[in-house]
Amino acid sequence: MVLPVRDDDHQQLSDYSNTVASICLSETFLSLKKELERHYRGSDPEDMTFSRLAFQDALYTLMAEEELDFGKPLAVVGKG
Repeated sequence: MVLPVRDDDHQQLSDYSNTVASICLSETFLSLKKELERHYRGSDPEDMTFSRLAFQDALYTLMAEEELDFGKPLAVVGKG
């Protein structure tokens, strides 16, 4: 039987993703995101930029409140 390799980078990434998932599924996050979407919504019903911006701002706010320290920045994948 072969066991998966779990190095420090893997563990850090796993911890990071678990923390972000916990934040994104919390009632606090969901209500803040909805509030921000109402605030950011523009007049163009086809423009969904406000939804992504609300998601990012809600996530940033809750991560900052928890004073999370992930040690090193992760590469940004898919900026668009």
